[in-house]
Amino acid sequence: MATVNEEFFDALVRHQVFLLRLSQGMQKSIERILDETEADIVSQIARRAKRFPDGPTTQNFIRLRLLERSIRTTRLRAWDEVTDLWVKEMRELAKTEPAFVQGLLHTVAPVVLDTILPGSPLLEALVNARPYQGKVLKDWAKGVAQTDLDRILGSVRIGMVQGESASQISRRIVGTTRTSGRNGLTEITRRNANAITRTIINGVANSARDAFFVANTDLFSEEVYVATLDSRTTPVCRANDGKRFPVGKGPKPPLHFSCRSLRVAVINGKVIGDRPLKAVTERQLLREYAKKNGFGTPSGRSGLPYGHKGSFDEFARRRVREMTGTVPAEVNFQQWLTRQPRPFIDDTLGPTRSKLFREGKLQLDKFVNRQGDELNLKQLAQRHKEAFRSAGLDPEDFL
Repeated sequence: MATVNEEFFDALVRHQVFLLRLSQGMQKSIERILDETEADIVSQIARRAKRFPDGPTTQNFIRLRLLERSIRTTRLRAWDEVTDLWVKEMRELAKTEPAFVQGLLHTVAPVVLDTILPGSPLLEALVNARPYQGKVLKDWAKGVAQTDLDRILGSVRIGMVQGESASQISRRIVGTTRTSGRNGLTEITRRNANAITRTIINGVANSARDAFFVANTDLFSEEVYVATLDSRTTPVCRANDGKRFPVGKGPKPPLHFSCRSLRVAVINGKVIGDRPLKAVTERQLLREYAKKNGFGTPSGRSGLPYGHKGSFDEFARRRVREMTGTVPAEVNFQQWLTRQPRPFIDDTLGPTRSKLFREGKLQLDKFVNRQGDELNLKQLAQRHKEAFRSAGLDPEDFL
């Protein structure tokens, strides 16, 4: 049977996987908000830049200013919406994450625990005032919005000076239909926004969990840095993976952009061994104790034979400490995912990728490119045809 700490560890890592799914959902929402403005920007360029081929004339400078003002208004409206989404979702995450850890702790612990949740002002500060990679959330939002605008407007100005057509300017900004916009300047913005989203979600989640650990530090002996979720673990996370730190001290993820690492607190068996037993735990330990001492299982502690109550209490404390155990030794995500239930693997990777992982023996680092972006099934089929065949899949069906 898994120890309490192993159950706590596994549950928190699984939860981290679900948070990464939340990140992907937010990324799609942000991309949709930004994408909706690009058709409008192309329309504005077509309407106002149709005479830019004349070069940098006085009239074209006037048109340029009007066009810049129009693009700025359109794009900033989208960025305001993105910022509101970031702030709203992070506030909710900061509020719910400690409650999730509290519920998980009470579920896995074999004893009755009194725990406290961190206060609302602290959790609010994690969103409004806590810096992630050197900047608070709203500063990241302002920065990426301004960089995006500078990139778009700079491209429009270059087009005007060089006498380009409206379609040439638009293609450079939003890319071509053939590549789904991936060769446009705004693709850089999408990648940057996605990196910020992943980083902030992980930062707020880790900070909120850590606030709970610190508020209940008497229940925990230490925290372990877990870098298992990086398919391509960065050197800084690899160096910290498995290291143990005092509760609330030491390096805290995210340590880099798109960091997926987390810290897991270790439940202190010596401390919780002195706490009142849950009813289900007491019944279990009474059965063990009675069998060990050769008498029938009593209905409760009060039903123990004369002189056995103190002995049972000592036995129970020792068994609770044994049941609590410690967190697993260093383990990578490949190993960890292999021992998870198949439905979880299917849900995490998707049915086809799960089949490639389980039956095609495709290593997890093959599912992403060097930048850590997930490869689609067509790209996987192009690169790993043998893994598809080993999994009973025809790679040609995905090409």
